[in-house]
Amino acid sequence: MHYSFKLAYALSSALVLSACGGSGEDSATTGTTATPQLLPTVITSQGRLLNSCTFSPGCSGNPYAPFVVWADTFPAEGSVLRGFVRLQIRGNDLANVELLPASGYLPQMGIFTISEDKTTAWLDLDTRSLPNGPLPVRISAFNALAGQPGAIELNAMSPRTWIIDNPAAATTSFSARLTRAPANGAIVSGTTRLELRGSNIANAELLPATGYAPKFGQFNVSEDKTFAWLDLDSRTIPDGVNNVRVSAYNVTEKQSGAQEIVAMPARSWTFRNDASKNFTATLTTAPAHGSQIGTRITIEVKGKGLRNVELLPATGYTPVLGSFKMSYDGSFGFLDLDTVSLQPGPIDVRVSAFNVAPGQPGVKEIVVMPTRRWNLVR
Repeated sequence: MHYSFKLAYALSSALVLSACGGSGEDSATTGTTATPQLLPTVITSQGRLLNSCTFSPGCSGNPYAPFVVWADTFPAEGSVLRGFVRLQIRGNDLANVELLPASGYLPQMGIFTISEDKTTAWLDLDTRSLPNGPLPVRISAFNALAGQPGAIELNAMSPRTWIIDNPAAATTSFSARLTRAPANGAIVSGTTRLELRGSNIANAELLPATGYAPKFGQFNVSEDKTFAWLDLDSRTIPDGVNNVRVSAYNVTEKQSGAQEIVAMPARSWTFRNDASKNFTATLTTAPAHGSQIGTRITIEVKGKGLRNVELLPATGYTPVLGSFKMSYDGSFGFLDLDTVSLQPGPIDVRVSAFNVAPGQPGVKEIVVMPTRRWNLVR
């Protein structure tokens, strides 16, 4: 199970939670519950402040998986933000995490994506969708989905003010048109470039002809939102005929007010790579292209027959910027990257998965994350 795999890894580097008691800077309150609960503060071996709720039915149905949350990667008070900024928290039993005003619950400024094992949540905040100037915000985590009764709220990030400073948008219109892609009926193999042009493109995805899952690829978007591209490694998609479309959006994933333009109506492509069904790989989380990242980020990959996954430079294989922790069955890998060894500033990276351990013969590579540029700040 992915859950036990990551939980065991996390517990190996953290202290066992102490008994209830104590207090911390980040106080936690209930969400829709009537009576607030006291939440002790525990310092882990990694120096994080951890709010833990008591083992009670209202806190978590599983005493071995209490609802907890601790800070991970956030800009400091007074930080100037531009473009995409990765926000990330860690914890346990996370069901809903939201970026909210410093007080109150409206307007909701972002909903975090949550890992399958409910231990990590992240949001690639597109600050270009926010007005320039001071932005007082907080991050709240809940142990129930939005709108569900009995939710407990934990304060994942204390209220603080960020300064949004983006160039003024040239236009408020939203448009997207396909400029490069294989024709209907094409045979697709290896790496294939897809491109869109338009205005105010915030997100674009390669999707099935109908519906929104599975997502076959997510486009990189230029800073001015006029250009989006995807270097699709078609080995991430099983061999055979697939009917696909490309949709563009005026907001980033999971944000409100989304408008969709089907820039490429359904086309039938035959994927032909002689790919083994015993070796597949798909990226499930990584900072978006253009993201501002801090000291620690999480990247996850799922698939079959995974024996090695690496964060690498955009070209070449050295230096290895990060080696993923792998599940015993080769179905899952994750990297909790400490960026302390990397130089601040823009970095161009990719993620590649391999079917054998480093140095072994018969290697096959799947580029699960084509080149993205991140901006490392400290």
